[in-house]
Amino acid sequence: MKAKTYQSTNNFTVPQSISTFGIPIRVKSNLKYLGLEEFNFCKTLRDFKFNNYHLAYIPCYSTCLRPNLDKLDLFFSAGNSITIHYATLFDVEQLTDKEISELRDSLLAAGFPNFVGNCPDFQNNYQNLFEPALAIWENNFNQDNILARGHNPRFVLNVKYKSIQFHSIENRVPWSNFKHARALHP
Repeated sequence: MKAKTYQSTNNFTVPQSISTFGIPIRVKSNLKYLGLEEFNFCKTLRDFKFNNYHLAYIPCYSTCLRPNLDKLDLFFSAGNSITIHYATLFDVEQLTDKEISELRDSLLAAGFPNFVGNCPDFQNNYQNLFEPALAIWENNFNQDNILARGHNPRFVLNVKYKSIQFHSIENRVPWSNFKHARALHP
């Protein structure tokens, strides 16, 4: 199976707002889009495990219940009909609402919210949009649900996985017809 995510040129370590899907952050005429998956592979999350699983946010897992998967290919659209397959997750399971409270406490102890709030790359990229973006991220961090419609708040992580294989950023694939981030593609 395949899942679309936000585009990144920094290996999903901090938000860049390259794509135009995600949560809109607007102050006057300035507009950026915050993808919760833009923190997926930051050092804090890479070093963190919850019940022997790594964690991530994958957009299609925030819209409905998904099956456990042995393998999930992650990709993004880089524009001009270019699709990049950048990683494969193994032994993927959707988080449940019941896991959030314990997980949130563990993430607080690991300093994940502190990293997000004090990340200079996030601050520099978003500039006057940083405070509203951080407030939206914090609101999502304090949610107790995995599933929500549209841009309604939901927890900042929604999948757990055992391992990951990163691929070359040059790994172009013919998946350009897979347009929707809310869908799990065959």
